[in-house]
Amino acid sequence: MKTTSFRSTLILCFSTLSLFSISFSQVPEDALRLSSTGGNVGARAMGMGNAYIGVADDYTAVFWNPAGLAQMRRLEITGGIMNNGVNNDSYFLGNPLNASTGKNSSTALNDLGFVFPFPTVRGSLVFGFGYSRVKDFTSVVDFNGFNARSSIIPSLYDNDASYDIPYQVYLEDTTGYTPIRDSVNQSGETRESGGLSVWAFSGAMDVEKDLSFGITINVLTGSYNYVRSYLETDSKNHYQTFPWDFNKFYYNSNVSDDISGINAMFGMMYRLSDKARFGLTLKTPTSITVRESYTNSGQSVFDDGSSYQYPYTVPDNNYGVISPWVFGIGASVMPVNGLLLAADIQYADWSQVQWQNNATLEQDNSTLSNLFRATTNIHIGGEFQIPGTGVSLRAGYYKDPSKFAGDPSSYDLTAVTAGIGILLQNDVLLDGAIAFGSTKTYHNNYVDPFLPAGTDASRTDETIKTTNVNFTVSYRF
Repeated sequence: MKTTSFRSTLILCFSTLSLFSISFSQVPEDALRLSSTGGNVGARAMGMGNAYIGVADDYTAVFWNPAGLAQMRRLEITGGIMNNGVNNDSYFLGNPLNASTGKNSSTALNDLGFVFPFPTVRGSLVFGFGYSRVKDFTSVVDFNGFNARSSIIPSLYDNDASYDIPYQVYLEDTTGYTPIRDSVNQSGETRESGGLSVWAFSGAMDVEKDLSFGITINVLTGSYNYVRSYLETDSKNHYQTFPWDFNKFYYNSNVSDDISGINAMFGMMYRLSDKARFGLTLKTPTSITVRESYTNSGQSVFDDGSSYQYPYTVPDNNYGVISPWVFGIGASVMPVNGLLLAADIQYADWSQVQWQNNATLEQDNSTLSNLFRATTNIHIGGEFQIPGTGVSLRAGYYKDPSKFAGDPSSYDLTAVTAGIGILLQNDVLLDGAIAFGSTKTYHNNYVDPFLPAGTDASRTDETIKTTNVNFTVSYRF
């Protein structure tokens, strides 16, 4: 199959410019980033591998399965904080000698919520309201190595001279010609930050004995920030002839997005007995709107010490993304007193991701359909209550397959989790969890117009390891 080479042509580092226009810098990877929410909401759920659709008996049910709120009989106030760490080991152009390591981290409020069981004669009616951080964009890529076959400079050509940085810094002539096409050392760093959060409004009720339904309306807000610092040098003094006595080229990109959106989740839970529960969820497509600010700058340095700079700012760009339906099923069982086992699966067809509210981008919706695939996420976990102590120990595992068609299984995200819960005087619950994740991926820094289509001009192969730590405090009264 040729899927991988097709992907390498399309999936570039965010803010890679097209060869003819910089008006719209979005690529399929951006649509996926915005349309897929993560997990790790609530330390208890995270400690159990996010296998929580069939558990959902605290405030975080508003995120995992709103029908689970109907189990609650006491008021609850909860809050939590999370730290996300990323370590990325990359090889430049597939050469282990060109190895680099990048690190990045973030700390943010994970959730803050309130649950109110409304008094009823029989059954239950429960409302929940709160804030949850459902996606973190923290990432990093570092690279450094000699590229004998390509340079970024030809890829930055634009027929509008005001956006043509190489021309403005004297690395290109008026026709777009440049002799600087290869034999340069390339290095750089890309950092991403920000995240998606939801304000959730949720309710659940028992419609029959042991059968409950619930709904959550999510209002999404968030931000995304991207910073790339890139350096290309004539490290072997290949370019000596005036006026092409090139020495260095600095290229920097900055992207800032304001994100908003809305979706809904419907949930069902059936409690077979005190020992088993079964849950179903259905999340509607998320309609997301993005307002983007985008700046680029470049600087050239020549052998005689002369230097030229040129920055530009692209007018704010507005666009939208619509995500697919997400179906979930989960169950939990207590085979012996004090031991809880849980498992979830979630299915979504990511080929249904579409651009919206932007006529230019919408022309490429067929590309998204061909590039993405349907996935089934698997989550399993368990909890053991140590008798007579008020202490619970938790562990879990999950696997979220890559959403790109044709990707190998090594590109799937897998994680092992562990957690602990401590109950203080039946009113205050302290929960902590940690998740160790790993995946592989790759990026291209640009597409070289002088290389055959699908050729990796400036590729980084990456092994990414994540460490997520979550602490939650809950008070029930």
